[in-house]
Amino acid sequence: MNQIDAIIVDIKKMFAKQPNTIYEVRVVDQIYSKKVNIFFEYYKIGKATHSQQIARLDNEYREQIPEIIAKIRKETGLTVNTNI
Repeated sequence: MNQIDAIIVDIKKMFAKQPNTIYEVRVVDQIYSKKVNIFFEYYKIGKATHSQQIARLDNEYREQIPEIIAKIRKETGLTVNTNI
């Protein structure tokens, strides 16, 4: 199992499917530290967003961000946002 597959397993564990709750994954390319952070975010309608970092990937994953986003979207069905 590679690191991306482990991240998808973690996302699936956190995804609780509660009513009136919005779930999404955020992929952030930190250009100065040359890292890629992946966050799991959820919030109930009208409430504050809860964000939990689930991975911090090294520089070699920066070129693979579009493929990572597509794979997470396909495997989990969640919305994936990014800053690129």
